[in-house]
Amino acid sequence: MRKSIFCVVLLLAACAKPPGKIEATAVPAGHYMQMSCVSLASEKAGKQAQLNRFSNEQQDTSDRDAAWMTIIHLPVASMSNGDREPEIAHLKGQLNAINQASRAKSCN
Repeated sequence: MRKSIFCVVLLLAACAKPPGKIEATAVPAGHYMQMSCVSLASEKAGKQAQLNRFSNEQQDTSDRDAAWMTIIHLPVASMSNGDREPEIAHLKGQLNAINQASRAKSCN
């Protein structure tokens, strides 16, 4: 019985997280402090576009994992390299660092 419960918990933990539940990784703002406000705005737009694309993919993977879990009890979508959690966490960290640099430079 304990082994079965452990396996279920392990499988649930393997499911792809929805993008809104993924925490940002720490990214130092030092690199961005050297950029102009215009460059920061451009960099932010590019990172935001990447984040949006990966977030859409991650939501799809999370939804498919939930569906597969009800059918065969395996997170098939994230097992097939569909999980974008590391990329999303890093992009969120980069955006936080860009925002921090923008505030420090008083950019609009």
